Amino acid sequence: MTAEANSKPQTAKPQTELNAITNAGESGWQRFASNATTIGGAVLLAIFIRIVLFEAFEIDGPSMEPTLLHGDRVVVAKFMYGLFLPQMDEAVTTWGAPDVGDVVIVKSPADNVDIVKRVIGVGGDTIEIRDGVVHRNGAPVPVEEIGDCPEGNQKNYDSTCSTYEERIDGRAYRISRSRHEPQSSRPPIEIPAGHVYVLGDHRDRSNDSRNHLIAAVPVSRIKGKALFVYLSLEAGEWFQWWSRSRWGRFGMSVR
Repeated sequence: MTAEANSKPQTAKPQTELNAITNAGESGWQRFASNATTIGGAVLLAIFIRIVLFEAFEIDGPSMEPTLLHGDRVVVAKFMYGLFLPQMDEAVTTWGAPDVGDVVIVKSPADNVDIVKRVIGVGGDTIEIRDGVVHRNGAPVPVEEIGDCPEGNQKNYDSTCSTYEERIDGRAYRISRSRHEPQSSRPPIEIPAGHVYVLGDHRDRSNDSRNHLIAAVPVSRIKGKALFVYLSLEAGEWFQWWSRSRWGRFGMSVR
């Protein structure tokens, strides 16, 4: 027999197997690059959402009681009125304006601190306050007493505090004020175009447009509209969060 006949036949590895071996390193790099791209895209999306679309805001103080309580955390829609970038005092550009009754986050003209208030008047309106009663365009805003302020809804308990329902442009919301403290008055002010007049719902404990340093606020200083409460905690230690939680307020829309 010939040597050729006694030799074992030679076989070739399949091309797909050769490709897998040859490109093993490249495939690992491709997977890394793909994962990095996915993570980077998610981070950029989160940054975009945070800067342009939505922002979380913590309520600090009693100025919006009983609508918003000290310790509430709310989601704010930033895209509704303009592009408001971090570390800026005014929007880069605006494309909308709030309606009367909206609860908004304002960069205060007095000290550039974020404050939360309710829009009571818009450009072209005339706002006057007589003994605590808001008058819009010469007519008093309807207000009806509801009852005592619940103690749990007050940062600083006041036994003389009373809750009222106020109605403006067909929207009803609740405010609070003392039954015994003298109520302030303010002369008529005509709101310029592109501005709003804002008040806190707790009329005795709010620094708002009644302060001449704030007055009518440019729309460019409005960071966004408060949408809903996503978390609400009473005062206390961080590890007591379960007992501090106001569970009934979770998911509550801001009216």
